[in-house]
Amino acid sequence: MHMIIGAFGDSFLFGSDLSDIQDIDSINWFFPSQKSYPALIANNLGIGYYCTALPAQGNKVIADDIIRTVSHRGSNVLYIINWTWIDRYDYLGIGRIPPETIGWESTLPGKNNSNSNYYYKHFYTDIDAKLSNLMYINAALDCLLANNCKFIMTYMDHLLFDVEHNTTVSIKYLQNKIKPQCTNFSNMNFLEWSRKNQFPESNSWHPLEEAHQAASEYWMPKVRTLINNHIQED
Repeated sequence: MHMIIGAFGDSFLFGSDLSDIQDIDSINWFFPSQKSYPALIANNLGIGYYCTALPAQGNKVIADDIIRTVSHRGSNVLYIINWTWIDRYDYLGIGRIPPETIGWESTLPGKNNSNSNYYYKHFYTDIDAKLSNLMYINAALDCLLANNCKFIMTYMDHLLFDVEHNTTVSIKYLQNKIKPQCTNFSNMNFLEWSRKNQFPESNSWHPLEEAHQAASEYWMPKVRTLINNHIQED
């Protein structure tokens, strides 16, 4: 089985607001962009592309997507992962992808509905969010490592590895285990890096085509190295 590129994350890998994405009210809105940087990398290399990233989803679903993919395709995927902000919460409800059956729904601060308002008022705490998200990431990481998978793991939320506030011994343990496996854009997340380079972005803070093209060039050397290592190991 040939290696493909797989993208796992939220709107930044889905490619929200890129020119080939339909309006969210369209029945086709959930098809990911072919102009996101993982898709551009796959196209440049002439290999297959697989994307589970969706706007607004949290790290629980991202981890679930990774583990399910490892169970089906193992090390034949190069996993490009972008972990999202830790204050998102995923729960079972009416799934967002038609047909509308039971599936993952996500909520995040500012989503003005009764479920979201109740959750953030009565249940959310930073310490719980840090611990839970680190546990999701750790489960996915263990799965990737146990199956000798090649991956690039980035993240949006610097709070994930904050050690000054809302921390415990278990949180520090997980941070020390996970952080060495992560890499970002010169210690910046994708949005910060895009802004530093003054690339255009949408009104909803999504980097646009110029940023994704530059990001594909940024990661290409590492992707080539990982693919070559995979071929040599086979």
